[in-house]
Amino acid sequence: MVTALIITILLYFTGSGVCSVIQNPPDLIKYEDEFAEIKCAHTVNNYDRILWYKHSQDTGFTFMGYLLNAYPNLEADFKSKVKFNGDGRNNGSLTLNNVSVSDSAVYFCAAYYTVL
Repeated sequence: MVTALIITILLYFTGSGVCSVIQNPPDLIKYEDEFAEIKCAHTVNNYDRILWYKHSQDTGFTFMGYLLNAYPNLEADFKSKVKFNGDGRNNGSLTLNNVSVSDSAVYFCAAYYTVL
């Protein structure tokens, strides 16, 4: 039996000001054991971080980690499942490996800046 799952992606940007957001794709349908890639891009000056969140009916909101400049920082629960690529200053991607039904969720990315 082949099971398809649906991954929905939403973007959320923190802070104030006008920004341009490019998201690709707006949603995905994948089969088990495939990979899914979600891209997030922003044009917010001085923002250097892209944060990723997962929202499912079972677990609610879960922080997955972030991409600070070109350095990924994943939460322990996602280290074997997820990979972050890119640069938090403008664009990044989240790759889910070997997707399963438990990966069916809404995924959010957020742009943020580092406060020193």
